[in-house]
Amino acid sequence: MSQEVDLTRYTPAEAVVDGRISAVLIPERRWYNALLSGQGDEPIERWNAKVFQDLESPTASEDCWTWTASLSKDGYGSFRLGGQKARAHHVLWALEHGSPPAYVYVSNRLERVHLGHLCHDRDETCQGGPSCLHRACVNPEHLALQSQSTNVRAGHGGDFHRRKAQCPSGHAYAEFGFSYTDPHGTTRRYCRACQHGQRAPQFAGSRKGLEVAA
Repeated sequence: MSQEVDLTRYTPAEAVVDGRISAVLIPERRWYNALLSGQGDEPIERWNAKVFQDLESPTASEDCWTWTASLSKDGYGSFRLGGQKARAHHVLWALEHGSPPAYVYVSNRLERVHLGHLCHDRDETCQGGPSCLHRACVNPEHLALQSQSTNVRAGHGGDFHRRKAQCPSGHAYAEFGFSYTDPHGTTRRYCRACQHGQRAPQFAGSRKGLEVAA
C-alpha cells in the first residue's frame, strides 16, 4: 500500500487469509464492542429475524442465506449495533471468529482484507458490482477472509470494470477512451472527451489502446 497506516490504532493478531495463517491488524470497532456487551441474545435475535434461510433463497445460490433488511448502496446487508452500521455478514463472522481484520501482511507489505463471498467467486455468470445478489448472502459457509488482490481476482472485479463501455459521463470508451499505466503499475481508463480543452495528465507510464467488450 502506498498510504501510511497508523499501527497504534490496530491490534496485531493472526488469522486465516487467502487460505493460510497470516499476520493481520484488527481495528477497534464500536459495533463489535456492542456485540460482545449485548444484553442476552437480543442482537442475535434481531439479526436472525432479518435472514431468509431456505432452499429457495432469492439469492443466486440455493444455499445462500439472504439478508432481508436494509442494504447499503453497494448491495451488502446493513445491521446497526452500538449506534454504528455494520455489514450483516461481518456481524455473523465476528460471532464465530472475532472482529474481522482490516489489513494483512503480504510479502512484507500491507494489503486490505475483505470478507469475500465464495458463492460469488464460484458463479462465473455473475458480473459483480452493486447489483450482485451474492452480496446479500450471510451464510458463514460462504465467507472467507481475502487480501485485496485475491478478492479482486476471485470476485471478477476487473472483469466488471472492463465490461463498462462508457465513462461516468456517458462517453463511449470505444471512441474517446484509452488506458494508461501509472508509475505504481496501476492501469486506469482515461476519457478524452471529459478532458476536452485540457492538457492530458502526464504519467511516467505506458499508454495503450483500449479494448472494449462487445
